[in-house]
Amino acid sequence: MHARSEVMTTAWTLYRRDTRLRRPSTAAARRQWFARALSTAWTWARQQATDATKTEDQSLTERIANLRLELLRIDARPFGMSIARDRAMLMEEIHHLSEKSLVSVAQMAA
Repeated sequence: MHARSEVMTTAWTLYRRDTRLRRPSTAAARRQWFARALSTAWTWARQQATDATKTEDQSLTERIANLRLELLRIDARPFGMSIARDRAMLMEEIHHLSEKSLVSVAQMAA
């Protein structure tokens, strides 16, 4: 898990980025804005900790699932927009990751 100081640094960075052009006028609004930035920083830290504990096979499976969702988004594009190139690239990556996943499962079984 990340140190509190790292999370706080991330939160201040997010707060400064978000308030660079528009600063809340009241102290309560600034506290609420910073609370939202701090919440986001903690969420990122927890996600990074979770991702660090995943095995390679779990990461591959998650990546394939995300690519399939992206494929559905591409298929839902309006008529007149070209999807062939994007769809082919995603299908190729899904196929490549699926083969890699099968190889790692075969190596674990041996």
